[in-house]
Amino acid sequence: MPRPIPGEQPIPLTPISAAVSGYAPPSPPANGQFAPNNQYSPNPFAVANPTAPPPANGRAMPKVGELLSAFKRRWPLALMIGSVVAALMAAAIWLAMPSGKHRVSASLQFRSTINNLYGSNTDISQDRFNKDMDNHKKYMEAVGFLTEVAADTSVSGSPLFAGVDVTERANVIRNMFTFKRETDEIVTLTLNGDEPEEMKKVLQVMVNQYKRKDVQDEKKERTQKLSNLNNSLAELGKKIEERRKVMRDKANGNGGKDDQLSQSLLLDRIRSTQDALNKSTREAESFKNARNLIASQMNSGEFPNDPADLEDVYKNSPQVAEKLALLGAARKKAEGAKLFVPGDPARTEAEAAVKAAEKAVSDAQTAAIAGSADSLKEKQRIRLKNRMSEHDNAYQLAQKNSEDQRAALDKLVAEEKGFKVNNIDLENDKKDLEPLETSRTELTKQKNTLELEDQNSSPRIEVLEDPQIFRNYNLKTKWAFSSIAAAAGLLAVCLLVSYVEWRNRRVDGVDQVVTELGMRVIGTIPAFPSRAALRSGETGANQNWRFILNESVNSTRTMLLHTARTEQMQVILVTSAMQGEGKTSLSSQLATSMATAGLRTLILDCDLRNPSMQKLFDVPVAPGCAEILLQEIDISDAVQQTSVPNLWIIPAGQCNHRVIAALAQGHPIEALLNRLRGQFDIIIVDSCPILPVADTLLVAQHVDGVVFSILQDVSQLPKVQDASERMIQLNIPLLGAVVNGIRPDIQAYGYNYVKQLPA
Repeated sequence: MPRPIPGEQPIPLTPISAAVSGYAPPSPPANGQFAPNNQYSPNPFAVANPTAPPPANGRAMPKVGELLSAFKRRWPLALMIGSVVAALMAAAIWLAMPSGKHRVSASLQFRSTINNLYGSNTDISQDRFNKDMDNHKKYMEAVGFLTEVAADTSVSGSPLFAGVDVTERANVIRNMFTFKRETDEIVTLTLNGDEPEEMKKVLQVMVNQYKRKDVQDEKKERTQKLSNLNNSLAELGKKIEERRKVMRDKANGNGGKDDQLSQSLLLDRIRSTQDALNKSTREAESFKNARNLIASQMNSGEFPNDPADLEDVYKNSPQVAEKLALLGAARKKAEGAKLFVPGDPARTEAEAAVKAAEKAVSDAQTAAIAGSADSLKEKQRIRLKNRMSEHDNAYQLAQKNSEDQRAALDKLVAEEKGFKVNNIDLENDKKDLEPLETSRTELTKQKNTLELEDQNSSPRIEVLEDPQIFRNYNLKTKWAFSSIAAAAGLLAVCLLVSYVEWRNRRVDGVDQVVTELGMRVIGTIPAFPSRAALRSGETGANQNWRFILNESVNSTRTMLLHTARTEQMQVILVTSAMQGEGKTSLSSQLATSMATAGLRTLILDCDLRNPSMQKLFDVPVAPGCAEILLQEIDISDAVQQTSVPNLWIIPAGQCNHRVIAALAQGHPIEALLNRLRGQFDIIIVDSCPILPVADTLLVAQHVDGVVFSILQDVSQLPKVQDASERMIQLNIPLLGAVVNGIRPDIQAYGYNYVKQLPA
């Protein structure tokens, strides 16, 4: 015989039910089922007719409000995944979209004037200059020139020519090349493509080679002119020598060989002396003019500053050094800003900063020059004075040479007059010789001019701007399409997560349990605050929440007791469709509330596979229900007193395959419940979730009623419906559902009714 449970005597249910108001419930239907939702029933907690068709909750397309509700439940997950997908899509679009064609440009100036020896300019006719410019364009676009450029060692291995035959490399460059005439003299050379650094190298080679070619052409032109002049001078020399030979022959035939030969030699000396005199005279005049020019500058007091002196002033000026440092920093920042497209605020700001820094440097240099004006003027005055002294010395030396040569010439002329040569033909020959001598002198001057131009002339082509890279990353278009892709990806993920969440059909309110599941709602339990909120102290909000929790549990207890008394129910099983839906918490709270109401209450933990009730009440897990089912211990050995008055517990015990087999037999659990009925007023059975295992369905066939625990925003409607249909098929009475996790509005309850009452 089992031993009696120690403690108070069992309290029969009849006196408790008599304490309720004189309401007399009707007898339950013969089939044990309750009235459907749309019919009035004296029992407000009766479930819907299990034979009725389930609610239509399998729609393929959700409503907007349902999607929004689903999104609210999973918005952190949706935003997290959506952010990753959006970032990946934006990056993919950014990388997939090609950049715009980069541009590399250089500016050249083609002189339309020719510098002569004395620094004056000779204008080229517009027609000739235009023709020359057309020739320049045709030459730079010619296959031969571009082939030479591509063959240069600095660009021959460029990625621009990867996989391209050597003979086709010129076409690669020509397809990228543009020759544009900006003004009459200035042209822009441009390469457009995807490899700006390589294009810069190619354009630099083009500029260098064309400059070199132009210099070579100009030198070749002067060389040809010099060759022509030398040939002309040689021919004139032969003519003059032949004429002089004739004159010498005539002189020898008319007057004594020695005298006539001496006169001929004397004439040669007179000619050479005259040439030397003319040269010395020109040099003296040149030095005199240069000296007078310097003297006029010194008299005017306007001394042009020497660049070297200005550089010294700048180096010795801290203000200039500081402004130059700021300019360098601004230019460095502007170089980085060139990665942006033209017109970008960052680039515009950087360029404006460079201009401001350049102006600051110019102002600082001007101020430094003004501060050193006297010293600069004195240095230039001394320099000009030295140069004037040098010119004076050179002038005096040239003047002395001229006077000496003039004296020698006068002596030779006087000596020549002493000869008595009476030959009219000889005099005529002298007159005929003079134009030849003049022509030779002029040709000699032209030759000297060309030789000096070859040494001192400036090139006809001047580089105004070296090749510069203008990058085009297509940033605005990339940003636009990447942003659209990111937004589309985020929206798509949010919609997908919301749709999947909607397909899971999570319970989002009490009305949904009633309308879509057809269950009666016995009560609601508020959601637990976060651990941080619980640790924050005894705040008013926490206190109000605890009062609302107690009142909610007590209200649910009242509803259950009313049903239990009217339907003569004593053993109530609490379960859920899946794990983690609040059934164990609900069981413990209901049992505690019933014990507080004065009922001898027992918690039977039939969640044999994953027990947790012993943790809530701080009791050992064994011996318990498992050992009772195996008949290893007596029931009285498993019943344990809790710290709550009138509340006992039978923990789950140690589960194994034998325990599950004993549970499946049905007799052990039925015998256990029958014996407990006579010892306690109310028995709360905590069980496994229905869908994962069959344990709950085995136990539920021996209890008086089942309470379904549903957790808002966690429980899924299809699974809850599946679990309830399984119980209906086994004719297990479903008392109703308790919805956990409700977000209560404390103010709606009325503060005066939820505040703590005095003890």
